[in-house]
Amino acid sequence: MSFDGDYFFSSSTGIYQSKWHSSPLLPLSPSLSLPSYLFNLPIPSISSPSFIDSVSGFSLSFSDLRSLALSASLSLHSLGISNGDVVLLVSPNSIYFPVIVLAIMSLGAVFTTANFLLTRQELESQIRDSNVSLILTTSDLSHKLDNLISKPLVLIQDFISNLKPTPNNITILANTSIKTTDTAALMYSSGTTGKSKAVICSHGNLIAMSCILRDVWGGFGRNETYLCTIPMFHMFGFSVFVCGALAMMTPVVVMRRYVIEDMLTAMKRHRVTKLLAVPPMIIQMVRVAGKGRRWELSCLKEVVCSGAPLPREYMEMFVECYPGVTLSQCYGLTETSGPITLCDGVKGRFHVSIGRLIPTMEAKIRDVHTNKALPFNKYGELLVRGPPLMQGYLNNEEATSMAIDDEGWLHTGDLCYIDRRGLIYVVDRIKELIKYKAYQVAPAELEEILQTHPEVHDVAVIPYPDDEAGEIPMACVVRKPGSSFKEDELISFTEKKVAPYKKIRKVIFVDVIPRSPSGKILRRLIKAKVVQQQGTEISARL
Repeated sequence: MSFDGDYFFSSSTGIYQSKWHSSPLLPLSPSLSLPSYLFNLPIPSISSPSFIDSVSGFSLSFSDLRSLALSASLSLHSLGISNGDVVLLVSPNSIYFPVIVLAIMSLGAVFTTANFLLTRQELESQIRDSNVSLILTTSDLSHKLDNLISKPLVLIQDFISNLKPTPNNITILANTSIKTTDTAALMYSSGTTGKSKAVICSHGNLIAMSCILRDVWGGFGRNETYLCTIPMFHMFGFSVFVCGALAMMTPVVVMRRYVIEDMLTAMKRHRVTKLLAVPPMIIQMVRVAGKGRRWELSCLKEVVCSGAPLPREYMEMFVECYPGVTLSQCYGLTETSGPITLCDGVKGRFHVSIGRLIPTMEAKIRDVHTNKALPFNKYGELLVRGPPLMQGYLNNEEATSMAIDDEGWLHTGDLCYIDRRGLIYVVDRIKELIKYKAYQVAPAELEEILQTHPEVHDVAVIPYPDDEAGEIPMACVVRKPGSSFKEDELISFTEKKVAPYKKIRKVIFVDVIPRSPSGKILRRLIKAKVVQQQGTEISARL
């Protein structure tokens, strides 16, 4: 394959490839599990901490982690768990979360998890979908899960306290009956654009992600300390802190729950160098600093943000509030087993792009009308392919075939472009594009502009049906306390900042913008609420 210059783009195939200078050597053995891969890596020293509780300071060394995982696997085996069984873990973050995950996988069983904020009915639906054999949870969450399966609940605190050290028993973690193609985890997609689906991740998928993060972010020679505030039940947290951190041999400070003041205190106390965050956390860090409450964070080198778009306004405010800290973005999906773009090595205090493709990954930008592959700086759907890509959706061949085409490309549904440096930029979700007459309008672009209005607290832009235009852009706005600005003011504010076809033509004022835990706007909930408000009298500006 020939490439144009050093841009790693093939004009003959339309394929973009990684621009990293090195590429990890993925294990070739077909008989390898994620636990056996991670626990056979060399560790810096027996006492080196792997996971540290942010409050108590209690830590597990890499040796402790391995020993506890071995013991936990034996305990799970005594509870009747074996190859192919699905085990559900419902818990907030904990230093023992990785212990249980790796113990489950070492038996050839399948790990699955769920957001502990789900209702009992939602949890029951997920349990039926994945055919769960055993549930581990905390005592305060037990009322949501009790009697949902035939086996009794296993309380994590009791389970961990009853483990016995087994430092010399390596037979289960070395289980050669496990293949890299076997299912290791069922991670549920966020479901922001439809019903949540179980993503099938093989051991090979997760090993690939571990190898890639180890290669890109480095091993124990980089003297890093990470802070884990994002939930490990989410693929972002799971891939970075269960797969990546253990492969990198990097200490991780674990917060049981997120509170902005506690997070800043933990970073100072434990001398954290890298923080993985979602946009609401960045915004809170800016607002806290804006009130004059500054923390000494001299050790913090980088904050990596993902999960949803971060307005440029807050990027600029962040680097002003926290000098010496680089603000980066990354991009990934549950379907890609974690982040597949990173900004490592890209110069600058903050990064509007989501970075470059990680090693082993390929991408295309596909024209949404013609399906043709597009060159640099052209908007189209981002398609990706590579070793971390999921095996498909559980018991849903139709959804799988719609997501992954015959050539193995995952259709992300995100409208993106790639510049000549190989940096990728997300414009919006394709399904969320507003079709105004013959033009396409990206809600995220308008939202970023509206966020700069001094009296706008939060905003979402959605399509509103119109007989003449098809759809028009409508802003759903949360005013700041004490504000009483009107619809006309907001329309005038935007109309000189965008092309005529992009203008906001309707405005409604709401109490809150529903968002996912990662900060994504839940537009389907907003649309449903708007439909209920048929009595609202607002005229369209055409």
